[in-house]
Amino acid sequence: MRSSDDDGGGPSEREPGTTDTLKEASGVTITGAHQAVSRPPDDDAPTASSLDDWSFVRGTSPDPELQHWTEAPTGQVPAVLARETPQPPSDDPWASVPSPTWRQDETDWTAHEERFEPAMLGDEGGTAPVHDDGARRPWEFDVDETEVGGTGAAQPATRVRARTSRARRGAAPRADGPLSGRAARPATSRDMSVAIMTGLVLGAIVLIAYFVGSVLMVTLAAIVVVMAAGEALSGMRAAGHRPAAALGLVACLSLMIATYNKGIAALPLVTALCFVFTFAWYLAGVEHADVVDGLGTTMLVYVWVGVLGAFAGLLLAPSAFPDRRGVQFVLAAIIVTVANDVGALVFGKVLGRHPMAGAISPSKTWEGAIGAAVLTVIAGACISLLPHWTLSAGLALGICAAVLVPLGDLCESMVKRALGLKDMGNKLPGHGGLLDRVDGLLFVLPATYYVVLAYHLG
Repeated sequence: MRSSDDDGGGPSEREPGTTDTLKEASGVTITGAHQAVSRPPDDDAPTASSLDDWSFVRGTSPDPELQHWTEAPTGQVPAVLARETPQPPSDDPWASVPSPTWRQDETDWTAHEERFEPAMLGDEGGTAPVHDDGARRPWEFDVDETEVGGTGAAQPATRVRARTSRARRGAAPRADGPLSGRAARPATSRDMSVAIMTGLVLGAIVLIAYFVGSVLMVTLAAIVVVMAAGEALSGMRAAGHRPAAALGLVACLSLMIATYNKGIAALPLVTALCFVFTFAWYLAGVEHADVVDGLGTTMLVYVWVGVLGAFAGLLLAPSAFPDRRGVQFVLAAIIVTVANDVGALVFGKVLGRHPMAGAISPSKTWEGAIGAAVLTVIAGACISLLPHWTLSAGLALGICAAVLVPLGDLCESMVKRALGLKDMGNKLPGHGGLLDRVDGLLFVLPATYYVVLAYHLG
């Protein structure tokens, strides 16, 4: 090793008369090393004992829990958790007060919790062990090696760390495919006798409204539309989206009332107001969420349920169709929709072999759709017996319903599959939610309106 203080490139500066004792270096020879410059002592510098203990931060434990390098890895990894972006400081004393938040489902209460919940790191399929200190650690669980390794021999249980996590508690593990399940709500039980009784009760309510008049019919239609929109918004929130639920419900109800009183002119006005006020909803911070996600889900439910359902208000509007003609038109739309649903159920169970869209709704078959289409066209011919209907108009409506009812059903099934839901609600025993029953009717109502205009039935 050189003994000079320079970089090794120039002549050495040695005192005359001195001799160098060269020692053969063992290992690596460092060329050009400088001698450390002496400096005054630093009171804040770590002591030698702390350096030996590998503790460079004051207040930390001098004995870190590190396993020996020859031991097998534990698989433990640090948890990196995403937190909401803090709001910038403000001079407003009310800025620290949290804004009102629409909370309905379980995930709405857990999404804004500030404390760390260890169960967020847990996966389903394992049991959290109880340690000697009595604490349960959900991010660890016991797994039988016979299930993991597949050796078939009985092996002792091994404690492993959860490899994956879901950001929200209560969400089911994701399956393969773009429409993977994010189930946040269990499916309702199916009982055919209960479903038939529920259908008969709903039919009786519709007939009562039919005989009473358009006021009761439009009131019933408004209740169904608002409740169906509430189920859709609740399903969005259960899957982690943050629509402006209260604003969406008010917009759907306002559209039903406006179309009944003002006709088709109210449709673009209320839609434009809903769009602008939804932007203002997130701009004002009423709902702290991604504006694209919130605006998109809110307008999706508004157009899907509110706008399509508002055609019932247009059909029942006395200014457009006087003399209770609108009641006949809405009843005809309900008849062809029910005929298609019943036909698909019966023919699908008896003759169903080939699924229409197995990735979206495996229970719907081509045989059931064809049988339902035939029954729907027959029902369309039968509605010509109602006042103000003709045979040609009834057949046209039956053909439209034969296409639109299964389309509306498949569209709702696609949305439910994307949200990880089996049913949108559980208000109707044996059927699920209201939206599950009127999904096809929502697509038939606009067709009924334009069939009535095309055949001059009003």
